[in-house]
Amino acid sequence: MIKLIACDLDGTLLDSDARLRQASSTLLRRLWKDGIIVALATGRSWRTALKFQQQLGITGPIIAHNGGYVFDPRESYDTYRRDVPIATARRMLDWATAHQTMLRCYLGYRHPVIFNFFDDCHRTQFLRAEDVVLSRDAQNLTVNPLEIFLFGTHQIAPFIEEFGMRGRDYELVVFSHDNHQEINICAPDVDKVDALQFLCHTLRISRDSVMALGDGLNDVQMLAWAGTAVAIGDGAPECRINPRYVTALGSPDPVAEALLWAMDEGLFSTLSLEQRVD
Repeated sequence: MIKLIACDLDGTLLDSDARLRQASSTLLRRLWKDGIIVALATGRSWRTALKFQQQLGITGPIIAHNGGYVFDPRESYDTYRRDVPIATARRMLDWATAHQTMLRCYLGYRHPVIFNFFDDCHRTQFLRAEDVVLSRDAQNLTVNPLEIFLFGTHQIAPFIEEFGMRGRDYELVVFSHDNHQEINICAPDVDKVDALQFLCHTLRISRDSVMALGDGLNDVQMLAWAGTAVAIGDGAPECRINPRYVTALGSPDPVAEALLWAMDEGLFSTLSLEQRVD
């Protein structure tokens, strides 16, 4: 029987406008109330993951930063973290400030998000007085960052030339957006599956009791490990190598579809078929 659901966000639980879908939200909330652990597992930050957990109306562990971080808002400590050493992060912060390039450091739940400064195009999107600290002095960085983002256009290549794509204690991934590029810096080889395995070990839940749902390349290992793997039909082909179930192409709510399939298969011991949806 399934005791824990690990569910990806983008392309899986969220629609194309990055909003929760009603049917899947209702089913996940009911399963959670009946004792199933629902863990969001995302490449996004802890702050974004927490926002969607609160919208779902559930509590419990969250896997964020692409598997580099597991935390539970009910607890006062981090469950699991893979981070960038503070000495390396300070060198990057100093470089970014010297080159007038915006850099953001996520330190973890109950810690502020640190920027060295804001440029005008990001001020409205990112400036949040309750949890953002502006600091051009790298010595003010006193916690190992879980993830670092560097924003720029012409600064991306010089940063890579300075630090390389990979070091002993970090690796870089470059993302291109409409009006800027972004470098994501995290600990080497972070993966959702490592965080999920650690979480299940801590909770004494076997892999056979885990259901994982995902659509992207960062979900492949998690799906391969989980006892019940559900690949989103519109997602990456690599996710569909050996899943237990693949949702329909163009499914209006693939997570709800998958949960209803699991109920029909008798994989949940709690929620009756009559209670499935409103």
